[in-house]
Amino acid sequence: MSLTQANTTLKNRLFILGLIILFCLVYFKLIYADFISWDDPEYILENKDVHSNNLKALATKFYIGNYHPLTMINYAIDWKLFGGNALGYHIENLIWHFVNSILVFYVISKLVKDKGLALLITIVFTFHPIQIETIAWIAERKNLLATFFILISFLIYLKHTQNKRTFYLVITLVFFCCSLLCKPSFILFPFILLLIDWHLNQTISKQKIFQKIPFAIISILFSIITLKAQQTGGFINENHSFQIHEKIGYAGYAIGQYIYHFFNPINLSVIYPYPQNKPFGLIIGYAIIVSVIFTIYKAYRSNKTEVFFGLLFFLINILLVLQFVPFGEVLSADRYMYFALIGLSWSIFHIIKLSKKQITRISILLIIVLGSLSFLRVNVWQNSISLYKDILVKNPHSYIALNSIGAEYMKKKEFKLSEKYYNQSINENTQFYKSYYNRALLYSITNETKKAIDDYTKSIELANYYKAYIGRANIYYLIKDFPKAMSDAEIALDINDNNPKANFVLANCYDDLNQLEKALYHYNKAIAYNTEDASLYLRRGVLYGKQQQFDACLRDLEISTTLNSNYAEAYYWKGVAKVNLKQNPCSEFKKALELGFNEAQKPLTNYCR
Repeated sequence: MSLTQANTTLKNRLFILGLIILFCLVYFKLIYADFISWDDPEYILENKDVHSNNLKALATKFYIGNYHPLTMINYAIDWKLFGGNALGYHIENLIWHFVNSILVFYVISKLVKDKGLALLITIVFTFHPIQIETIAWIAERKNLLATFFILISFLIYLKHTQNKRTFYLVITLVFFCCSLLCKPSFILFPFILLLIDWHLNQTISKQKIFQKIPFAIISILFSIITLKAQQTGGFINENHSFQIHEKIGYAGYAIGQYIYHFFNPINLSVIYPYPQNKPFGLIIGYAIIVSVIFTIYKAYRSNKTEVFFGLLFFLINILLVLQFVPFGEVLSADRYMYFALIGLSWSIFHIIKLSKKQITRISILLIIVLGSLSFLRVNVWQNSISLYKDILVKNPHSYIALNSIGAEYMKKKEFKLSEKYYNQSINENTQFYKSYYNRALLYSITNETKKAIDDYTKSIELANYYKAYIGRANIYYLIKDFPKAMSDAEIALDINDNNPKANFVLANCYDDLNQLEKALYHYNKAIAYNTEDASLYLRRGVLYGKQQQFDACLRDLEISTTLNSNYAEAYYWKGVAKVNLKQNPCSEFKKALELGFNEAQKPLTNYCR
């Protein structure tokens, strides 16, 4: 190795070491962060497929309106490693982001042969506070993984452009598929490849277009799957089904939001709603679209090809999230800029011509400014309440955040505060069915039966929400109105036939009506769909006892106390089962009494003198 090569290697190693140290300083507080109640429970904490490592389900099912089997398998591996400890997940997110940052540096270096420019873009990608949403949100692992695979695809495709070997094109396609199996955010990747072809040669041949046909076919396939997943999960928001001229205006408004927050990342939020003043918002949106189109045209005509390339790169990567197909409740989101901001950075640093000395100074300045803002932004993501409070500071009328913070206080048993936020959410949007459903849950906990039934009914009227049917069915069961309870549970099963809670309500009704075979059928179905609920095994165990099947009864009760070691009632019934099996029940009755189940006192006295 020559002295020059040795110096280059040393510089590269020092660069990576410095980046690691700065990275840790900016993001270290994420190791103290918790899970967030948006999506994290559904993806990980409450996902039985992840817990049981059910590869078939993980590879075939939709989760929260998405099809991303590689991400789900990654979560299953994490569950084996970390369980419900958020620390491991956050560290892994940070590792993926760091790896992506290194890959960005190498991709840009190969595209422009200018490591100074690559360094600047990498710093922005690594430390810009708009990236925090993707890094800090465990549920956005899919974004990190998809970006990792697409960056690998970039590198391999650039290798293909150098030696023209078909092998590298095939491998590019393979990693492109892997990216889509993590998150379908890069469906327009074939257009990015054509843009790269143009950037390298200032032209696009018919052969290059023909090469992209397999990529286009894969993109179309995943587009269909994604639409199906969104529809199945109910994430296509019909409330935001605007006329085409309105969609275009709002798309422009969203583009303006993305550009604004890129340059001014001070008041970032998880929620950026549609503009309250619709005509004004549409005018602004059209003005932004005209400005962007004019800028791109001017860059092309002025032969500012690098600016043209960067702007198109940015637009192609956000095009799918401009709400032409309405999903969710917000107009734009920081996480959609995770990869796209490379394009804006590219354009800016090509407009500003910098010397090597200036690059060094700007790099230091960017790290200080962006790193400080990201360091502060991490505080917001420490837990759900801090996140939702931050949203309400920026957008006090956000009915979504009001509803969510109400749910958090309900978990903490601060019921008055919880009801206050639910009421505010409903006042902000009287058509938001989830606020009625959550307030009904609150009223169920506080034994305000009539209020709970009224809110469940309102949620059903607004959205035919199957969970509201289950909630109302449970209320009817508790007040012994079995016909209504069974009717609601059956409707819920018609909407979602694999729901354990609806089966559980039906089973309880049949059990109380002494129709034991029907009850057993629905207990079995409930347990088949949820193997981790101790109460399901308790009720089925007691039913086996009624049928004089005490061995089966004791087995279910053993599972129940294994799942919940403080389940007093389960210990009591284990004692009863052991009495019938002529076994010693004393330890079970004693444990039940210690846990506060006073009914255990009499049998403890009778059998354990």
